Amino acid sequence: MLILHDITVRIGDATLIQNVSADIRPGRLTAVVGPNGAGKTTLLRVASGEMTPSSGSVRFDDRPLASLPTREQARRRAVLPQHSRLRSSFCVLEVVLMGRTPHVEGAESSRDWAVAEAALDVVSMGDFAERSFPTLSGGEAQRVHLARALAQIWDSPDDGNRYLLLDEPTASLDLAHQHNVLHTARSLADAGTGVLAVLHDLNLAAQYADRVLLLQEGNGVASGPPAEVFTPEAIYRVFGLPVCVLAHPTQSCPLIVPDAGASPEAPTLHGDGDWLKRSAGETGNRRNGETGNRRIGEAANRRTE
Repeated sequence: MLILHDITVRIGDATLIQNVSADIRPGRLTAVVGPNGAGKTTLLRVASGEMTPSSGSVRFDDRPLASLPTREQARRRAVLPQHSRLRSSFCVLEVVLMGRTPHVEGAESSRDWAVAEAALDVVSMGDFAERSFPTLSGGEAQRVHLARALAQIWDSPDDGNRYLLLDEPTASLDLAHQHNVLHTARSLADAGTGVLAVLHDLNLAAQYADRVLLLQEGNGVASGPPAEVFTPEAIYRVFGLPVCVLAHPTQSCPLIVPDAGASPEAPTLHGDGDWLKRSAGETGNRRNGETGNRRIGEAANRRTE
């Protein structure tokens, strides 16, 4: 089990997360959710060893994470970051093969190549194996990086567990591939891998996660099964958005539906453009006085004529 206990991260005068605890258990998918800037990615970076906490502890299968050699960590724990800076003209299969690096002694074996090909098939990118990586779309590139992470932990270790850490894995994907990626993560968890996924979509978290950690401004607000964490009160307190939480019509999980009509501040844009003119005028008053108001109001008139 990968255990984060009372984690606090400070950088300068800023506290990114404070006294947050979480555990990533083999056979379980844990989702971390919260608004932008809540500390989700920071927590994942601490779990991966990329960031050292200011206080608190991280244990990897009953050992301090920092005590494990980097290569041993890499054989048993893979990370899919939000963004990749890979710009070289490797082909897709070669990028996935990079995930086998912790397992390679000398040159890649035929098994390493076979694992890379199989990982590409899992994310439905097998037909792209020979494509130059920079020619891919953002969503396609994200799926290739997921295949790289899968190739990294493809083999079950003899002396411990496997962990997969995903930072917003669905951010650049279309609807079908969002579910394909999380179905893959769910299948890995069902097969015994410990999975941690940072997600923005509460319904995806509700559908695929066993447990949810809800963060707000660096603090843990709630932790538990989705049906316990995703209450209208908790969601409104953290996101400031009224919602209805319903029983999903086909799945055994909650369904979160924004209740926009319940928000007294939600503007309504009518066809005559009055709301746009009024909003633009108010913005001009605040920022630039009457001159700015006139400029923005004129721009609004041009757009709505």
